[in-house]
Amino acid sequence: MTQKSGLTIRQHERESLGLRIEFVVAEQHRGQVRFSAISGAAEPHVTRGVAADISSGGMGLVCPQFVPRMCAGTVRVFDPTPVGTANDGSPIHELCFQHAVRVRRVTLDSHEPEYAIGVAFVDPAADIEERVAAVLAMAPIGGDRGDAHG
Repeated sequence: MTQKSGLTIRQHERESLGLRIEFVVAEQHRGQVRFSAISGAAEPHVTRGVAADISSGGMGLVCPQFVPRMCAGTVRVFDPTPVGTANDGSPIHELCFQHAVRVRRVTLDSHEPEYAIGVAFVDPAADIEERVAAVLAMAPIGGDRGDAHG
């Protein structure tokens, strides 16, 4: 008879990444999760950062704003190659992956502050492994974490 230990373990191997992301807080949690204007967040319900790793089960993010466990949202991953330049001179990056997620773990990663946020994909489609492989193909060599604040 198999006993369950009650421990939560990762079910999918993670691959190193290093691409720009946005975490958009889901509508149902916006009353509780809102980033202040002085926090440097992109918008009241959007934080930007870097995807540290990815698997068919979820992603590891590094963000400057705290996002609580169990918060639902959408992760957007951007192609590292700019497709143009905005009026302010900043590069424009194309969206290459988007998925509904739920935050499973959050830890303070450094004194910057930077938070390591583990998210799980919510109801992933049958083609999730192919979509993850396409994102991995865009990753910088070595999974450089890049600029989490840009």
